[in-house]
Amino acid sequence: MREQNRKAIKRLMIMRIAATVIFLTAVTVCLIVNSGKLEIRLPDGVLARDYYPEEEGVVELSVSEKSPNRLAVTAIGRGKVFLMSRGEGMLQYVKILPGGIIYNMVNGDFSGCGLIVLFVHIYLWTMVSLVVSTFILRCRTELYSYTTLFIGGIALFIICAAFDLLIQVVSALKSDIFSSIQPLGMSYIFSGMRKAGSSFMYLTGPIMALFVIAFTVSNFVLVKREGFHPANLLGFGISAAIIAGYLFAYLDGENFTGGSEDEARIFFTVRSIYTSVFVYFEAMLLSSSLCAFIAAVKKPRRDKTHVIILGCAVSDDGTPLPLLRGRIDRAIAFADDQAKDTGARPVFVPSGGQGSDEVISEGESMRRYLLSKGIDDGHILPETASTNTVENMRFSLEKIKESCKDPKIAFSTSGYHVLRSGMISEKEGLAAEGIGSKTKWYFWPNAFIREFIGLLAGKWKRHLLWMLLLTGLFVMINLAIPI
Repeated sequence: MREQNRKAIKRLMIMRIAATVIFLTAVTVCLIVNSGKLEIRLPDGVLARDYYPEEEGVVELSVSEKSPNRLAVTAIGRGKVFLMSRGEGMLQYVKILPGGIIYNMVNGDFSGCGLIVLFVHIYLWTMVSLVVSTFILRCRTELYSYTTLFIGGIALFIICAAFDLLIQVVSALKSDIFSSIQPLGMSYIFSGMRKAGSSFMYLTGPIMALFVIAFTVSNFVLVKREGFHPANLLGFGISAAIIAGYLFAYLDGENFTGGSEDEARIFFTVRSIYTSVFVYFEAMLLSSSLCAFIAAVKKPRRDKTHVIILGCAVSDDGTPLPLLRGRIDRAIAFADDQAKDTGARPVFVPSGGQGSDEVISEGESMRRYLLSKGIDDGHILPETASTNTVENMRFSLEKIKESCKDPKIAFSTSGYHVLRSGMISEKEGLAAEGIGSKTKWYFWPNAFIREFIGLLAGKWKRHLLWMLLLTGLFVMINLAIPI
């Protein structure tokens, strides 16, 4: 099944590439076929026969066969030209691009744009289905992977972009925009491109509001029950950052209210830089949250030879604290279930060294707890030298391989810690499956934020590169498309 999923993921990648090639080819053909021609939809009551070019030799004008208020423009030269009206009408300004493509500098329409708008919608929804399918398959096969997190974030962004364009079309149809000054053409596509980051924020706003509530409420309870410590205030800080980010986006507004075209481009460019960076972290947070939840509830295959129990702090008398007991009890429950199903009981590998404030190593503390639960000492392989999760995985694997050449490993840890631990296990060569133990509800949000920050810090160069690429893309869009 795992190999089949990987083959399916490769097929989906090929399909995404093919869809992109087909889309670009269709756009190119459409531009070639329609080059030299453009129809401009004029407001009702404005007649196309009243228009004339300010300069001769660039374009010829005629009335479209479709309607008297549709101006047919044919390119006969190169350059820019104003299209004037003898009566009351909106000034048009067109430019002839290389290849004879006519570009309307008023609303952004160009030769063949009607079909291209349709191609954009088909391509976006095709990519939504392919990327979402890829994400689902990767969650089954490659859950402990940064690539899965990135694809999850990309899937969320594309879904929001597709829905935003769909909402604009529906709104335009409801408001009978076809009879107004601005026809439904490339203008709303350009607007969607310029405001993609802001639209993502608006569409995901309700979800982020739930995050803020969860972080705030859980932090109040956490501080009340666990005490006032800087680490217990992290949720407050994240909530404040989310609120500030949305307030800035809403108060700053979507539209430029005055000034020159250059000033407008600067405004939209600065806004896009801000929203693209904010949206990048928001998409990663949402994707990581979804992957963390899947990792916490996902049940590993019951074919394991060893179960590593990741250590954490022990009490002053050397017994496991509730958080650590939960991890041990979850490992025991998994071993019991596997023994019932297959008859094979895995070896427990309690992993954790002795901290400076601990009277006993975490591994030894867990070993004694396992013995008290009736686990035979021969089924316990303690590791007592590690100081962090990376060493937990590395040192445990070394011990396991001393007695088992082909181990199949699971690891037990707190639910919020499964995703990042799984990524570490992949990096260390364990290819282990995670088992998530229950955690007090008020501990989850704050602990998950620490894990999320750890995920970002672990690949900060990659995140920085993607943010720069995303920012650069939106800067180019704002500099290129019409205002």
